[in-house]
Amino acid sequence: MMIDMNIEKPKRSYQMSKRAESSAQTALDIFTATAELWHERSIADITLEAIAERANVSVRTIIRRYGSKEGLFEACIQNNAVDMESHRDKAEVGNVEDVINCLLTDYEAHGDAMVRTLAVEEQLDIARRVLKAGRIYHREWCERMFSPYLPGKQSNGYEQELMAFVAATELYLWKLLRRDLNYDLKVTQETFKRLVNGIISSQPIKHK
Repeated sequence: MMIDMNIEKPKRSYQMSKRAESSAQTALDIFTATAELWHERSIADITLEAIAERANVSVRTIIRRYGSKEGLFEACIQNNAVDMESHRDKAEVGNVEDVINCLLTDYEAHGDAMVRTLAVEEQLDIARRVLKAGRIYHREWCERMFSPYLPGKQSNGYEQELMAFVAATELYLWKLLRRDLNYDLKVTQETFKRLVNGIISSQPIKHK
């Protein structure tokens, strides 16, 4: 009688699938816990023990997967664990009002955590890496969102014009208006829009 050697394959495949799902869920739980703690306290005050407790896993599990706290944060950056791009990328390219509204939705959600991270940038390599990733993303986002108002990339004025948009939409301005001066969101939105529209109208730029 011939024995079917493949009879166990469906079961084994199912087990592997369930194992993969469990592993993915564990990673999601760890990333979620890390992001939640980042919104609550300084990076310097976030411990692997706190992350493990929040994620309902062991510290050993985190170390086995990511090696260290630094490795975990690097993985969070690469996987956009705090979903920083979700609101901004919904904006309509070239629509200043929509772009600013989406940007400020992002700042309202993550701004305080970023400000706390800025405060320890000089002391912690993790903070520097988080902020470096954020600055790269902000530049690329401005380049995309304000592309209708930028000269060609080969133009001598391209970098200067791009940097004007980057500066006018910087996190520091949100902090100044919302936290230091206690302006409401509406006034903050109008201020951002005035600055951006001022750049657009300041000189004739050949639109693409």
